[in-house]
Amino acid sequence: MYELLTDHPATIIGVGGGRGAAKSSGADRVAITLMYERPLLACMVMRNFDQVFKYHIEPIRRDFGWLENNLKTSMPANLKVGKSQLDFSYAENMDDIIRRFRSGNYDLIVIDQAEQFSWREIAEIRKATRSKGGRPAKLLLLFNMRGAGIQDLRKRFHLLEFNKDEDPRDYEFLKVNPWDNVEWVRAALEEDGYTVEDYYGWSDEQRKAYAAARGPYTRQLATDDEVIRKADWEGDWDSLEGAYFANSFDLEAVRIAPSLVESLRKPWANHWMAQDWGRSHWCASLWALRIALKPSEAKDLLDWELVKPINLTLIYRELVLNEKEAPDVAQDMLDCMLADERAKIKAYFLSPEEVTDEPNSIGNQQSRVLRKSGVVGAQKADNDRKGGYGLLSSLFKAAKGCGWGIDKDGKRFQYDDAVLISSECAELLKAIPVLVRDPKNLDDVLKTDKSAAKLEQDLGDAARYLVKSMLSPKRKTVEDDYREKMATATPPQRMMIAAQHVWSQQKKQGRPVVRPSWRRD
Repeated sequence: MYELLTDHPATIIGVGGGRGAAKSSGADRVAITLMYERPLLACMVMRNFDQVFKYHIEPIRRDFGWLENNLKTSMPANLKVGKSQLDFSYAENMDDIIRRFRSGNYDLIVIDQAEQFSWREIAEIRKATRSKGGRPAKLLLLFNMRGAGIQDLRKRFHLLEFNKDEDPRDYEFLKVNPWDNVEWVRAALEEDGYTVEDYYGWSDEQRKAYAAARGPYTRQLATDDEVIRKADWEGDWDSLEGAYFANSFDLEAVRIAPSLVESLRKPWANHWMAQDWGRSHWCASLWALRIALKPSEAKDLLDWELVKPINLTLIYRELVLNEKEAPDVAQDMLDCMLADERAKIKAYFLSPEEVTDEPNSIGNQQSRVLRKSGVVGAQKADNDRKGGYGLLSSLFKAAKGCGWGIDKDGKRFQYDDAVLISSECAELLKAIPVLVRDPKNLDDVLKTDKSAAKLEQDLGDAARYLVKSMLSPKRKTVEDDYREKMATATPPQRMMIAAQHVWSQQKKQGRPVVRPSWRRD
């Protein structure tokens, strides 16, 4: 990485591969080295400040203790070494990028987790790399093999396909692997009587085999599901073909600013929530509203050219928790909502297995807390996996085409529905592109080992509950209807509902209906 930044003519350096390959740590060390060698103005960028703090500011403070007095950890955060300065920045959307980089002037910009950025955003940031003192300014892109912008990175660094205004000589790629990082096996090496020098003296295949067998973290990567292993362990470019939403999800098209959500929100909009329940796993909750947008409004607010109204679903809030009991989760959900918003929530769809007639089911525990504050109780979400993910894909395609698509005969048509997601739903926006197709069932998302908590899968399930349950619910069975009524009823109501259910079953089976004495005429 150091040699590519100092000696190679390329100005856009891509460093990618498997997870845990020390890309972030390596970039910190290279930047600090360059800051000592010559005056350097550099910038480290991630999607949000929490990421910058976790992956760069805190590790630098931990590993380079003598620099702590030179390190400013609150925004605008930076590290100073003599005449050199490393700024720590973040950009949640294009507006942030324009505000922070339009007038920037850096010798080096590092975009960490570049797969979370669109190429349009990367190109805008690159404008702030400007040559000074005879040295070419550089852009360093660090990335894993799954994310919203990975297809654009694959196009340039693997397929070597470039736009007309791009010079192929500007691009160079460095592949890195999890087994290149000795930290994952340092304890095992000491236990087995090996040194770090021994480890790096082994062949690539020997280090790979040792890390897969002896590193707690690398062993997990090496034994994960086949599709995910190719991306996270092997760092295989071809693993990207398995991304479920690869051809439908466009980050730049789907993501909107919170201020635009408020501009689109109507007083009569239909509001609802959905949750994929988890205690030891992640508990992911999402909020949405739906409006009908006139062509004139679509033009003014979204710059979409439509010929008829379109139904627009806006996912505007997320809440991700774990290790919390059901009543506490419900209270956290209430705390997210303003008082006037609570009354607007028309439905709350919860993981179907949690909505039962048991008094202490997750659904009933949450419903008791929610109803006290005027929010509807939980009902069973539509668990049609293929239909839910298929509907999400269609909604993403509509947003990608600004409301338009191409049918199987090659004719252009306008969609009836589309979805947009607020930039405040940062975890959801990260999760959608990394969901992978089940190789044994191509119409479904791969559901990996249930013993491992994977946030992207929990958010994916919450998103499909959200859209499928409200926009295209499957027809409820009599049993589903009964359980939903029982889940939200008061104790006296539950007695009557249960009795009516038994009577209807008796009548259906041709048996005489036996009513209690207090109901006999």
